[in-house]
Amino acid sequence: MGPRLVALLLAAALAVAGCGAPVNQAPVPRPAPRTVTVRLELAMDATGAQRAGVESWLRGRPEVAAFVFESREQALARFREAYRDSGELVGSISAADLPESFTVTLAADADADGFVAAAQPLEGLDHVVRDQDEPPPD
Repeated sequence: MGPRLVALLLAAALAVAGCGAPVNQAPVPRPAPRTVTVRLELAMDATGAQRAGVESWLRGRPEVAAFVFESREQALARFREAYRDSGELVGSISAADLPESFTVTLAADADADGFVAAAQPLEGLDHVVRDQDEPPPD
């Protein structure tokens, strides 16, 4: 194979692979996918069966990328950390005052509003709160 044929084949391969684009043409930036978190707060009198039902429902939803259950004790620890400079307020709250909850991370392409609407009628839930859109984790 002569050098001219090799150069021709190399140029064709680069063109097919997209490497033959003009050098001064900048790539089109794509926005980073965003994740949405939704907090499902259980009613204070939710039963274990209702909590299990919500968990089962979450496991069956294709738009759910991940979820974490938070017990009342964990909620209290998070509350104390968030309000650690408010001594009187922190001292007046106990675990029994806070609900259990699920924090749900939706897939980047998920219909967050549709998910919230579908979750609201679940038995044992008190509040469904969509957090602000968050940038993807590093």
